[in-house]
Amino acid sequence: MMHLRKTLTKGVKIIAIVCSGILLYADIFDLQFSILTGPFIDMLLLMGVTLLGLLFSLITIPLNGLKKLASYSPVALFLATICFSFLMPQLSVGHYLHYYTNRKNLESLDELSKEAEVYKMTDMLRYQKRLNDKAISNEKSYTNKLELEKAFGDYITEHNLKLEQISELRDRLEDSEVISLQRTDDYFILTVDGFVDNEYGYVKAFSKELKEGDTMPPYGFVIVRLIEFGDGWYFFYTT
Repeated sequence: MMHLRKTLTKGVKIIAIVCSGILLYADIFDLQFSILTGPFIDMLLLMGVTLLGLLFSLITIPLNGLKKLASYSPVALFLATICFSFLMPQLSVGHYLHYYTNRKNLESLDELSKEAEVYKMTDMLRYQKRLNDKAISNEKSYTNKLELEKAFGDYITEHNLKLEQISELRDRLEDSEVISLQRTDDYFILTVDGFVDNEYGYVKAFSKELKEGDTMPPYGFVIVRLIEFGDGWYFFYTT
């Protein structure tokens, strides 16, 4: 009986610590966590992990003994993680890490899309696929030049586009974990992901400084969070 209690206590404590670890990772690398889990799911998962972590942290106390100081360590760790979570989003560690590790690709996407005369394009991995004004909806993925040519060959030829440039753009979108690009006179927008109207991604402003409360084309979504990197580059969240 005593052995079973010790095993149960150890298991509960491990689960509580793992939950705290997940929350800590999500706080520090919030962008990476969102990319890994997907929009909306990330919030549901965090809520579930938070409740689970709190529950198992509290259960540890009576299992390990009310008079033992070590019994309260999972709760203390969990509460410290929660407090930490209010600070980390303001530091945007994950966003800066993602930007600087993908900076070359982001700049190349800007330059190459302009050179290739591509003003709207997706990564060709999702149901909705687009190359400028040409849209295709299906479950297929187009990941190489042959597949792109079969799907968009007529449009590429008709508009004097270059297949090699289109293929390179698609590859760079995927490498940068970006699902679509869009170019306007004022902005170059790289959408990382989103759910309904809650989109997030990179934007390069050509003619003015952006601020929270501004709207993003093409649908006029309002910017609710903005992280500035310099040289006109920002990371945005809309609603």
